[in-house]
Amino acid sequence: MFTKIIDAITKAFFFLASLALGLIVVIFSFEIIMRYFFAAPTSWATDTVTFLFCASLMLALPEVTRTDGNIAVSIILDFSAPSIANKIKLVIYAVSFLIVSYVTYITFIEFSRLFETGINTLGSFRISKWIVFSFIPLGLGLSVLQLIILFKRQLIEISLVRKGA
Repeated sequence: MFTKIIDAITKAFFFLASLALGLIVVIFSFEIIMRYFFAAPTSWATDTVTFLFCASLMLALPEVTRTDGNIAVSIILDFSAPSIANKIKLVIYAVSFLIVSYVTYITFIEFSRLFETGINTLGSFRISKWIVFSFIPLGLGLSVLQLIILFKRQLIEISLVRKGA
C-alpha cells in the first residue's frame, strides 16, 4: 500500500514536471516570436522559465529514482556475479539514501528560513523565494522514499537469490 501511494504521487509529480517542461517550450517560443518578429521582448519570460525549470527538475527526480534511471557507471555490477552485484546495489541504495536524506534535511531547513523571512526573488517580477525553493525539498524527500522502496526490493532480491528462487 505504501509503495502504491508513493508511486502514484511520484507519477503525478512527473506529470507536473512534464507540464512545466511544456510551459517552458511555449514561453520560450512566445519570447522568440515577440522578440524577433515584433521587436517587443517580454520582461517576464526568463524569470518564469527559470522558476519552471527548477520545478520541472525537482518534480521529475523521484520518477528517475523510482525507475533507477540515474546515470551510472555499472561496469563493476555488469561483471560481478549476481549475488555480489545485488549486495553492491544494496550498498549503493543505502549510501544514496543517507546522502539524499541529509540534503533533504538541509534544503528543508533553508526552505523554512525562506518561508519565515519572506525573502523575494529579484528580477522582472517578485515572488517569495520559498515558493520556488519548495520544489527542492519536496522532490528530494519523495526521492528518499523511492530509495527506501528500492532498498526494500533489493533486500527481497537478495533473499530470493539465497533461497535459490
